[in-house]
Amino acid sequence: MPAPPRDADRRFRAWTWLATALVAVVLVTISAPIAATAYGVHLLAAFVTSLALAGAVPLAVRLPWLGTALSTVGLLAFALISASSDAAPWPWPVTSIVSQAALLIVLGLMRPWWLGLVAWLAGVVVTAPFAFVDAGAAANVVTAAAITLSALAVAVLVAQRRTIGVELFRERAATASEQERRVLVEERNRIARELHDVVAHGLSIIHVQATSAPYRLDGLSDEATAEFGEIAASARTAMTEMRQLLGVLRSADAAPDTAPQPGLDDLPALVGSVERAGVPVTLELGEALPAAGLTATTAYRIVQEALSNVVRHAPGATTHVTVEVLADDLVVGVENEAATDAPGPDARGGGHGLVGIGERAALLGGRAEYGERPGGGYRVLATLPLGSDGGTT
Repeated sequence: MPAPPRDADRRFRAWTWLATALVAVVLVTISAPIAATAYGVHLLAAFVTSLALAGAVPLAVRLPWLGTALSTVGLLAFALISASSDAAPWPWPVTSIVSQAALLIVLGLMRPWWLGLVAWLAGVVVTAPFAFVDAGAAANVVTAAAITLSALAVAVLVAQRRTIGVELFRERAATASEQERRVLVEERNRIARELHDVVAHGLSIIHVQATSAPYRLDGLSDEATAEFGEIAASARTAMTEMRQLLGVLRSADAAPDTAPQPGLDDLPALVGSVERAGVPVTLELGEALPAAGLTATTAYRIVQEALSNVVRHAPGATTHVTVEVLADDLVVGVENEAATDAPGPDARGGGHGLVGIGERAALLGGRAEYGERPGGGYRVLATLPLGSDGGTT
């Protein structure tokens, strides 16, 4: 996964500073002797002007305006003190062209394009008057201006491409985040619909028992009969409100699910369907497991999602499923070995199934853990508290 834009920008600045510092050292080492020998400049003056032109390059990384000013002064100073030289290019020696080009590259990569243009214009303006001395000086100024402007243009283009890459990274991150939120909402809606089925079943039983109590039980007082009627009415109201809530959660194109919610008794059939898909699965069910209720349905869905991940990401891997009661928790484990076949084209998932497993466990106050096994393969472990949903054993 690529680094976030902020971290990448810090590394880019650090590497740029290091590179410009090395360039500055090389330029000072080369330009000072050339200025003293080829242009007849005093050694101290040659060193100072060379240091100004070369030092402006790394300085521009942090202080672009100061680096621009220092480079401009260095160009003007060297042109003045080397005016008497006739044996070398003037007023722009090769080292000055390289220094100015390096400065403009730094500004073009790290600053707005107009700042680099200002630095280029400053260098051209202070040396343009020397172009009227003779034809050689004019050609030198034009050549230097063209080369440094080309360096600036290339740097600006590279910076634009880098900016586009950063924006694309941010858009992809935003899209992935939005997709994760959407999948999370859809998974929560699906869990809510399953919760509706489980709770509605319990409310229906309460409603039937409360409604039939006056006919089943002899000798009830008027107060008891009225209380049973209130219980039945409350259950009926609660079921109506749950149906309305379910209607809000259900999308317009979602077909109503009329099939009963699965439980742990349906796991053997699920395992059989996965084995027919080419994944060998062993199922180990403990004793005193809840036969119905939200905990049983949640455990089934967790196993279903985990096995689906195995089919997609580790086809052919031997898988072991365990469901057992430990203390007051229902513990669900799904472990698979390393894949024996190459994953299919639909294996490029974003881990949304694992998000759903975590949401289902959290709904019951439990927790889910998942990750790669030390010896290869993958492991999903969910712990679901018993007794929180009225499940029966």
